[in-house]
Amino acid sequence: MKRFFPSVFLALVLVLTVAGTAVAAPSPVTTFTLVQGLPSTMNVGETYTVIVQVESDLEFNGVQALPSFMFPGKGVVAVQGGDHAGRSTSATLEVTFQAKSSTANFPGGGFAPVHVVVGARYAGGVVVAQDFLFNVTVP
Repeated sequence: MKRFFPSVFLALVLVLTVAGTAVAAPSPVTTFTLVQGLPSTMNVGETYTVIVQVESDLEFNGVQALPSFMFPGKGVVAVQGGDHAGRSTSATLEVTFQAKSSTANFPGGGFAPVHVVVGARYAGGVVVAQDFLFNVTVP
């Protein structure tokens, strides 16, 4: 009998521990709204800013917008490395781009694929992300 109760107690603790960790936190409902994008054609020297509004029903730890390129340093480049914001349920992020050189000789159609990737990080390590793609021609 003395051996039976410790075994039952240990089994009960294990079951409660597994059940407690299996309960998932509520999933955030996150919306990424493109307020302003890039035009399909930019002339050398022109700058445009991509603006993205992030809204969430749960508070996020932080949000970040980063540029990504198929042809880094050519065609269209980011003026700054990205944008970020801290804890909130709403944020507006901006990434500014400049047309640096012609895309006429680029493979695949003579345009520069430019991405802006926006992500929100929540408690517990949950990350929600959205990718915005712009195909920009620089004559």
